[in-house]
Amino acid sequence: MKPVEANFNPEIDGNLPLTYIPANGRTPSADFVVSRNKDGSQLSLYGDSTWNWTPYNANNRTVIFSFKFWSSGKLTPQREQLAGEIRWLMFILIYLRPEPGLSISSLRSYLGLLNFIARICEQRNLSVYEFLADPILLNESIETKKAYALMAKALIHLLRHLGSDTVGFSVVDSKAIQNLRKIAANYALMLKQHAPIPTRLYSILLATLAQELTEFEQIADHTLALLQVCAGDPLLGRSLVTQLRSRRTQNLSEQLPRPLFQDLLKKFELDGYWAKRGYQNSLHGLQTAITEAMTVCAFQIQAFTGMRKNEVVKRDGNDNLHYIVKGRTTKLNHGKIKQAQWVTSKTGAMAIKLAQRISTAIYSALGQNPEDNKSPNNPLYFFISSSNVFRQPSGKLSPAYLMLERSSNLKHRLQSRMEIRDADLLELEQIDPHRAWRSEDTLQIGHPWGFKSHQLRRSLALYAQRSGLVTLPSLKRQLQHITQEMSLYYCRGSSFAANFVGDDSVDKPDFGKEWQATQPVSQFFSYVAHVLMTDETLFGGHPHWLKHRRSDDGVNVIFDRDITLMRFQKGELSYRETMLGGCVKVGDCDKSPLDILHVECLASHCKNLVGNKKKLERVVTAQTRLVDNLNKADPSSAEYRFEQSNLTILKTASANLTADR
Repeated sequence: MKPVEANFNPEIDGNLPLTYIPANGRTPSADFVVSRNKDGSQLSLYGDSTWNWTPYNANNRTVIFSFKFWSSGKLTPQREQLAGEIRWLMFILIYLRPEPGLSISSLRSYLGLLNFIARICEQRNLSVYEFLADPILLNESIETKKAYALMAKALIHLLRHLGSDTVGFSVVDSKAIQNLRKIAANYALMLKQHAPIPTRLYSILLATLAQELTEFEQIADHTLALLQVCAGDPLLGRSLVTQLRSRRTQNLSEQLPRPLFQDLLKKFELDGYWAKRGYQNSLHGLQTAITEAMTVCAFQIQAFTGMRKNEVVKRDGNDNLHYIVKGRTTKLNHGKIKQAQWVTSKTGAMAIKLAQRISTAIYSALGQNPEDNKSPNNPLYFFISSSNVFRQPSGKLSPAYLMLERSSNLKHRLQSRMEIRDADLLELEQIDPHRAWRSEDTLQIGHPWGFKSHQLRRSLALYAQRSGLVTLPSLKRQLQHITQEMSLYYCRGSSFAANFVGDDSVDKPDFGKEWQATQPVSQFFSYVAHVLMTDETLFGGHPHWLKHRRSDDGVNVIFDRDITLMRFQKGELSYRETMLGGCVKVGDCDKSPLDILHVECLASHCKNLVGNKKKLERVVTAQTRLVDNLNKADPSSAEYRFEQSNLTILKTASANLTADR
């Protein structure tokens, strides 16, 4: 068997560990290097009780994989054996699993499953290998922890795929995998999707966020100036006791007393704002004010882009006619960093610019070049503490996932106006009549709405889809979803939702117009990515036309990005993704709307077709499976004949492409 290497973060160069040659279930030696620092030096060895995986985390946060599955007591020979067994399974997940590699979050989840199994094995005096070979014990145990069912199924499937010669032991049969799949399906039915925010409360929340930002912007310069002076002087703004202690411990010669924090508030004309917000008259109050402002910016960015909260951590807004947010995501690339773009409005861009001003001031307070704030390796959001800003001028900033719960005052301000009414619950019941909304503790009339940041993403998807102004492929790109099915899941119930985004009423026309205006931009990005800049093999009428345009030196308009974007905005060009690739038809399509596979486009050699060879092959595979199932059920049925006819056309197109190459 060929040597294999772990799937590591591609941003880190020269840090791959030693190669491992699997042979009949033999585990690596204890000194096998499983992780390295960014400079290539070894970090963790296979035999260690913990593996430090921090350098491979896309978000630069500490990642420790610990094989100490017990919560109390000493290390015993049994525990040492079980820890070694789950260590080997973790190694298999990282090194021997076929591409693509697992993300850090997935590896954390698998380690949770392995620790759960090890605890059961300790109680029953079994090895982990014996546990994985016992279908009854496996299913009974997973029934008590249904959240692990899907991972347990995937783990068993991987071990069976690799075989006992490679992993060193046998596992349960395929029937046990089917049982795990049923447990996972039942667990999925129990989970509740994030509730969309009812339109009345949604409007209140957006207005409150805008007010919070406006009020902070009025005092932002004074607040950031106060941050600079307090960070640059170890005595300024501290209590008298702290000043005396600091002068003694740091051998400072400054004359005491220096101005106290309340004196600085008056000097910087911030005392009124501090009193209104109820902040402490101390550096802690300054940290709270800045953290709250950055949190509000994060919520505003999420509300007007649909980003996930961890995607907001590193952002850069471009000041164009249409605001394009450049950043990164890990959802589309198995936990690894991938550059991505979002379309936003002036409101979202304003929040990004304010967050950039704050982060630039903090970088400057740390003695770092504020221009480095624009580097993709530096966070826009990070934890702000006295240790990394006010005590250690060269301190390290760690990216922060800003949580509403970090500030009870901010939580109260946002939710105090969002009191749930009966009309709000009626709206939710209209969106999803099968969910018992009124039985949920967080959805009681007269109580404040239980706001969570991910609701902004769900609400944006729901109301954007309901408006009719945003197509599903556009929504998929905006939400950075891997599949359109996930986008459909997010906007589930949109046809029954109130028309919030596209409402033509006089009091709120702008938001819908902004969405409508950004649709051509979204189509343009998809066209560039999937037609002009792709390395995939394309076929169909439009790619054939493009090929001839490329060979015509006198006509280059279509390849000028600015001119091409303008043509999309004027309605001269259009693009939407399809099962087979895409379609550039401007206006209504003359093909059957029931033809979801676009077989008619293939058969008629439609000039608007943008076919993608890889997508065609996937469709052929799926259609073949469908036809086989229909054939087994009833080969004389009309459904079978219809789908078989479609499959013939699809296979013919695929064969022609292969022959042409």
